[in-house]
Amino acid sequence: MMLGMILRLYCVVFTQGTYDVGIWREHAERTSQIGLINYYHENRLANHPPFMTEISSLILQFAQASGIPFRVLFRLPFAVLDGGTVILLLLILRQAPRRLLVAAAYWLNPLAILFSSFHGNTDSAVAFVVLLSVWLLSENRQVGGALVLGAGLWIKIPVVLALPALLLLVGGWRRKLEFLALAGLTAFSTYLPAFLMDPRVLCVNVFSYPGLILQTTGGVPAWGWFKVLLPLVAPIGWRHNPPGFVAFLAIHGSKVAIGLILALVWRRRNQRSPSDVCALIAGSYVLIYGLSENWCFQYFAWSLPFWFFLPVWFPVLATLLAGGYIFSLYCCLCGNPCLLGHWDFVGHPYWPEIVIVLRDLAVLFFLAGACWFVIAAAMFPKPVNPSSPAPNPQARQRFP
Repeated sequence: MMLGMILRLYCVVFTQGTYDVGIWREHAERTSQIGLINYYHENRLANHPPFMTEISSLILQFAQASGIPFRVLFRLPFAVLDGGTVILLLLILRQAPRRLLVAAAYWLNPLAILFSSFHGNTDSAVAFVVLLSVWLLSENRQVGGALVLGAGLWIKIPVVLALPALLLLVGGWRRKLEFLALAGLTAFSTYLPAFLMDPRVLCVNVFSYPGLILQTTGGVPAWGWFKVLLPLVAPIGWRHNPPGFVAFLAIHGSKVAIGLILALVWRRRNQRSPSDVCALIAGSYVLIYGLSENWCFQYFAWSLPFWFFLPVWFPVLATLLAGGYIFSLYCCLCGNPCLLGHWDFVGHPYWPEIVIVLRDLAVLFFLAGACWFVIAAAMFPKPVNPSSPAPNPQARQRFP
């Protein structure tokens, strides 16, 4: 475990991080100078919740007063929070014989290290918040689970994608409504001042943010089945004039994924153990990665610890392919494998062949994973009668 801590501290203290560190510094500076609402109007890409944006401003003020670089102070809390994620994995899997192996596999996972300590964004907090809510609900602490989930929305909106699966841990419609009400009130408490001042800009910048279709100045796409995979197999004419259903899915992939998440959760509604719910949460986020064009890079952090509740092949292949893609790309953009150089996305319009191959394989894997989740849910046997004997736990073949 010491190795994981050393690697995270190395990234926090000695590396510069990605462009996101500079973007967050800009958020902090402009929010301090002109105020939150004015900054939302000034920069339509200022898409983070009011609470986290104001916190970044406070971090910058402390950095200026203390002389500690903003890049260190901003990333350090998320590196520490990642340690909390490991503890939560151990708590949820306390009856599992391989819980220490799972915790070590996450703690030393290159993606977890990069996203919590190097990249410089808030995405690793999503997994921590959702996992903490799962643990609290599994301990029948409904109020705590609701408060945590609501507070998570102060930091990052995609926490809400786990909500359908989390509700399986809350028994009865009345308790579900109480859970939703408390989580909603908690979440909205920090949005309310900005909402009262200018509800429209808050809805446009924060609640309606669609993600970005990211590509280099040379036109190399960073993610997406439509941009990455389709040109490899489709006729040339399809690239500019695809069939209607293909164009619809490319444009509305995130909405289709959300619809499938709801259907998948409904299909598995009687599978309510914490491990089953964590597997559903993993599937929910993988549907987003697989079907959407807009979410890549650090967004894998949303679901990373939940991969270990799936069959063993999933976290292994996801780490090899997505981890290989992200690490090789970061090495390329920083200019060295120690990630000590300055991140230069603009200065690399074309990527090395190894990065392209790993990108293609990672996109294909998550697209196939999304399809697998849907097919597995459709073919899953009807829920067992509660009075029937429990199924053989060995048949699940999950990682823990």
